[in-house]
Amino acid sequence: MQNGSFDFEIMSSASTIAVVGLGKIGLPLAVQYAQHGHRVIGCDIDPRVVEMVNAGQAHVREEPGIVSGVAEAVAKGLLSATINTTEAVQQANVIVVIVPVLIDAARVVNFQAIDAASAAIGAGLQSGALVIYETTLPVGTTSQRLRKILESTSKLQAGRDFYLAHSPERVFSGRILRDLRTYPKVVGGIDKRSTSAAVAFYRSVLDVSIIT
Repeated sequence: MQNGSFDFEIMSSASTIAVVGLGKIGLPLAVQYAQHGHRVIGCDIDPRVVEMVNAGQAHVREEPGIVSGVAEAVAKGLLSATINTTEAVQQANVIVVIVPVLIDAARVVNFQAIDAASAAIGAGLQSGALVIYETTLPVGTTSQRLRKILESTSKLQAGRDFYLAHSPERVFSGRILRDLRTYPKVVGGIDKRSTSAAVAFYRSVLDVSIIT
């Protein structure tokens, strides 16, 4: 972070993006970013998922283009996977989080998985990094709950030491890669600088309009 402005140059092909959560949406996101020339480290708590990705195989097979996309990205050295989120985040300019938040039968929100992921991210977060949550979340969750976890574990301050934004995914299973290339991207940061950082990032990985 330099003079409070986002340096678009970090979004060059030399950038490293950590995608936290390699599920039905996270894996296609990782492939999309790799196809735009970025180095991507996928993070997942399931060792089987990590092993498959590192072998160039997709555990999510119903998505058109995902099997060849993973194989090509791994072969080019642009995509790898790990169970160690903190270690991946230490290497990343941008961290995209797509960890599920569940709601039970009583409509109680279970934040356990995303809280744990946020703590692991904070433990490796570097000054100047951009953190974006793509998980669909209740209003205020990013700017309050998750921000506090990131700041507590990283000892950094959002808006001063790192950028923080929310951009809820707007895709459907079975056509995610197509939707990423079609739907406008809605982005909101905790402040103007975070919003600008997120917009600059998405312009480097998506060929759609960005709405702020």
